[in-house]
Parts: sequence; C-alpha cells; structure tokens
Amino acid sequence: MTTEITANGKPFVHHHSAHCESGVTSALFRDKGVEISEPMIFGIGSGIFFGHLFFVKMVGLPITTFRGLPGSVFRKAGKRLGAEFITKRFRNQQKGMDELKRVLKAGHIVGLTTNIYWLSYFPNRFRFQFNGHNLIALREIEGGFRVSDPVLEHPVDCKTEDLERARFAHGPLEPHGFMYYPKSIQPNPDLRTACIKGMKDSCNMMLKIPLPIFGIRGMRFLAKRIIKSPDKLGFSEACRQLANIIRMQEEVGTGGAGFRFMYAAFLQEAAELFGSAELAELSREMTAIGDVWREFAVVSARIIKQRGQDEETFAKAGGLMLICAGREEELFKNLDKVARKLKA
Repeated sequence: MTTEITANGKPFVHHHSAHCESGVTSALFRDKGVEISEPMIFGIGSGIFFGHLFFVKMVGLPITTFRGLPGSVFRKAGKRLGAEFITKRFRNQQKGMDELKRVLKAGHIVGLTTNIYWLSYFPNRFRFQFNGHNLIALREIEGGFRVSDPVLEHPVDCKTEDLERARFAHGPLEPHGFMYYPKSIQPNPDLRTACIKGMKDSCNMMLKIPLPIFGIRGMRFLAKRIIKSPDKLGFSEACRQLANIIRMQEEVGTGGAGFRFMYAAFLQEAAELFGSAELAELSREMTAIGDVWREFAVVSARIIKQRGQDEETFAKAGGLMLICAGREEELFKNLDKVARKLKA
C-alpha cells in the first residue's frame, strides 16, 4: 500500500490489485469510506464469464474472454451496491482531456478506461492492444497526470499525450475517453442482497445464454475446435491460435484461472457473510477448477514449444477444457440452487 495526495489534499491509499476494473471499482468505494474487497466487487458485479468470439479478431486472432464485457463489473457492482456514478464519453479528444482536468481540480479522483498499449510506464513486453484497461487519475502534474494503476505496486506518472492516446485509442471496444467517478455512495450498502443478485446473474450468464459461444456452451465449443485444429488449420496455425488463448487466459487482465481464483475468494467471503457451508464448499471447488485451467495452460505451452510431443497433444488440451466445462456447469447449477435459498 502507498499513500498519495489527491488534488483536494485528501490522502488516497493505493492498493495493488489482481484485476484492473475490480481493483479500480473497489478503490473508488474505499476512497469514500466504504471498504469492499476486490473479490466482493468482482462477484457482485458478475465478473465471471466465458466467451469465444471467433468472428472478432485482435491482431488477426479470435478473442477468447474469461470475464464479462469490460465495464460491466463496475456498472453492475455500483448499481447493486446503491452507488451513483457520473459517467462520460467524448467524441472530441480535447473536450475529454479538458473535462478530466476540470473534474480533478474539483477534488474528485477519476476512473478511466484506456488502451494499455499507449501507457508508456509499462515495460514494452507488457504492452499490447487492449481497449479495456482501467486506472485512476489522482491529480494533474506538470506535463501529465499522477495515476493509480491497480496492477502496479505504486502510483506512477503518465504523460498527457500518452494518456490521451490511451483514452481515445481505436479498435474493438473503443473507450471514447470513458471516465467515471462517484456522485454518491451508500455508507452501509446491502451486501447480502447484492451478493445474491450477483450470483444469480453469473449463473444465468454461464448456463442460460442460448448462443453456443458463451458460458459453458462456449467452453465446449472452443474445446472441440482445439481438438480438431491441427487437422483443420495445420500444426503451425493451430499453435498460433492456441498461444493466443493462453495469452488471453494468463496475461490479459487476471486471466481465466485467475478470475476463477478471484471468484472462489468471493464465494468464501459470501460464505462467511451468510454463514453458508454450501458456499464454502463451492469456493473450494472453484479453486480446484482454477487449477485445471492452469494445467490446460501448461499443457498448451508444451504443445506450442513442441516438448513432450507424445504426451502433450491438442486432444489432451481440449480434453482439459472439457473437464473445466463439466465442473463449472455443475458448480453454477449448484450455486443457482444455493443462491435461491439465501435470504437477504
């Protein structure tokens, strides 16, 4: 933790977070005196998800997502916790930067959605085209801004031109200078009701979306494509696409396994809140599922590097994803039953 001073002289405590959006949202609540953990924000905001968008390409490769749409965790968590946020997008870049400066001078800290590629305070190896990275602007400084990026250990300085390019980057999910900050936050939010709504929503998204590319159906859809990919695409292209899935799982945001571990932490907190042994058991199962996702990543990496060619195959990798699908299907069915029994 590091303490910074904002534009109005108020101290802001920077916390290192596992994921940018849930970390920023938790920090905005904490800044207003409401302590809600990052896993709790993630669970209440229904952050857990899966989708394979084979028709949407990033650097020529299909997108695989292990969480909800960028912005949805912040929006849902805020609404369910009774908070009201001011949100703005801009067509004009200069107006967007001017408004940020104005709001900072008024004494607010401001959440921003950016493209991580243009944030030069990251080392080059960590920069890639992704329009869903969230951070907090704390105050304006000479030639730039002091920002709290939740995936870093300490606040950093960001050049004005870098932040402007990051806020108005082009490509999938263009941020259009999106900024957000609290208007009002309930000092004693109804956590029990918020948790129940978050759980039910996550179960619906994982189990009941009829399209075959989302939720549990999406996992099975992608697993079968992985198994068939060497024959359909050739070994080299199959490896390239598999590598992108691993990148989405292990490097983008918190990743597939990481999101599962975070949701397990949410279920554990909810188990303590409700005094529920059933939620505690589901938390342990979600942790175990996260371990299988990590095993999938290891096996896939060995395939790509052509190590253990007799043991590590596309069929094995796809089979592990099918195991994850089966276990997550059972978990969310059970969670749906438990959530319906819980009392706010």
